[in-house]
Amino acid sequence: MTTENHISRPSTGSDPDMITQMLYTSLSRHPRGHSSDYDILQEAMRNNRSGGVTGYLLRDTDRFCQVLEGPQRVLESLYNRIHLDPRHYQIVLRMQREVRERSFLGWSMGYGSLSAEDSAVLERSFAGPPKAVLLAFGRVGRIAGVSG
Repeated sequence: MTTENHISRPSTGSDPDMITQMLYTSLSRHPRGHSSDYDILQEAMRNNRSGGVTGYLLRDTDRFCQVLEGPQRVLESLYNRIHLDPRHYQIVLRMQREVRERSFLGWSMGYGSLSAEDSAVLERSFAGPPKAVLLAFGRVGRIAGVSG
């Protein structure tokens, strides 16, 4: 599995009404339920509000799957900081796109545990063609209980 270290894309001068959505996965250095999960969630809730970032963090026994959405430059900076976080590794950007509407409006950062079934579905989606990642994104939304 290849780890994507950092992202940096020049501003395209695109529509200011568009926001960026990212979905990445990573491996945790600690088991689910470790105090670091709570720390990550608390930090995200505090920092995301001020940066205009919304999203959802899902956890299975040994992995994270996180959706982030907000201004492109803010997400790029956040994603680069995520790579410096020692609580996880093998960070892989699975999807990045621009959209007009947020999927996780109202969540400075939600959190949920993945069932074995959901974890298996997401893993198959990430191993499939690019279109399968969009299906994974939709599944994350359903798990989080958001419409869209």
